[in-house]
Amino acid sequence: HREKIRVSAGEDIAQAYSPNGFYRFPEFAKANLYFYTGSNNTGLRFNYNLLAGNLQFISPRGDTLDLAAPATIDSVVFDKTVFYYREGFLELTARIDSLRLLKKTIVRLDVEKIGAYGQASPTASITNYASFFSGTGVHKLSLNQDVVVSETVSWLLMDPKGKLSKATKSNFLAGLSPATKQKADDYHKRNKVNYEKEADILKLVKALAD
Repeated sequence: HREKIRVSAGEDIAQAYSPNGFYRFPEFAKANLYFYTGSNNTGLRFNYNLLAGNLQFISPRGDTLDLAAPATIDSVVFDKTVFYYREGFLELTARIDSLRLLKKTIVRLDVEKIGAYGQASPTASITNYASFFSGTGVHKLSLNQDVVVSETVSWLLMDPKGKLSKATKSNFLAGLSPATKQKADDYHKRNKVNYEKEADILKLVKALAD
């Protein structure tokens, strides 16, 4: 699904998006990074920047830096949150049998110029904002133009071998054990499930876990 937030010129764009700005968590926290080589890195504090689409960390000097070469990483494990990297970071939302339900969030900014008669007219999106707004600046960010913040959320399934597929009814049922599949079939008979709506998916997952 896609949601849009319109932010007036001069207002704090990051705060209009969320209390955490464009960060996933309120503060940077320690995490384990699991590389395909098998090693992991601890000690540094990390946060996920939704606008930049990248993991960021606090350097020993106190700078906020983008993680280099994220494609070398299989997963990032925070205290209660796990991200997988598959051509972008995907957040683990639930495990159902051997399936993993993953959430992909893309945030973009589009500026609007104020045209004739004071009407807003859409213009090209802000380019290179991922690097321009990286770092702590994403907590406080304002421009002298109206900005539209677009958030697009999509849902994916990962099988035990790490293969990804779009979250659909057929893909979901195909990955379940016979017993869980029966519960899911019963649930679908009683409820309409839109696999693009977070509330619908989470209700289904909760029903199967009960």
